[in-house]
Amino acid sequence: MAIFTRAKLGTLALAACLSLPMGFAGLPGLSDGSAYAQSRIAFAPGTSSKTIRGAMTGREGQTYRIRVNAGQRLSISLRASNGSTYFNVSQAGSPQAIFIGSTEGNQFNGIVPASGDYVIDVYLMRNAARRGETSRFVLNVEVTGRGNAMPARPPQPDYADGMSGGPDYWRVANVPPGDTLNVRTRPNSQAPIVTQAYNGQMLINSGCQFIGATRWCRVARPDGSEAGWANGRFLRE
Repeated sequence: MAIFTRAKLGTLALAACLSLPMGFAGLPGLSDGSAYAQSRIAFAPGTSSKTIRGAMTGREGQTYRIRVNAGQRLSISLRASNGSTYFNVSQAGSPQAIFIGSTEGNQFNGIVPASGDYVIDVYLMRNAARRGETSRFVLNVEVTGRGNAMPARPPQPDYADGMSGGPDYWRVANVPPGDTLNVRTRPNSQAPIVTQAYNGQMLINSGCQFIGATRWCRVARPDGSEAGWANGRFLRE
């Protein structure tokens, strides 16, 4: 379960600077003449989700605002015709992102720490924006849970080792067909790759923790070799 605190948001500052879409000088500030359409997400009565369809070309982009209460779960997914289309999530008024799509992928799922507006920026990466490429996208946004008026408690490290009741082994699962799960030297999607694992393979579990919005787990082969860090989204008991 992802719960975001000020300390965790700070770990994303460098990644935010390196992953800015075309036209971003900060988050969510815009520059370079980019044209971003802004709109507020409102759910129909009796529903907790909404599907948004849109399109953009070059430096255009789409910005959405949604009200979420502390303790509620915000889930967002994006499908697009152009592979260089991503989204970032930030708390309104904050210069730091709590999720950066270009490094974390196109699915976000986390419990928000404070009540207020959250901003979703959909954009084309610099290379595609400069070429004037077009992207048609479908954005799914869902808010669940009743939330609470009190600030969320600072999360404790989520270690899934035997001492904390987690499994001794993980099974690799949900890796796309033809792809593999990268095991890296550090809990970072840009870190060097130690080895790769396929769906169904078993890995030793040496504990997990959240880095930003991503759960990283320390794993190794059953014989203890090729130890490293893997994205917990692809590990199951």
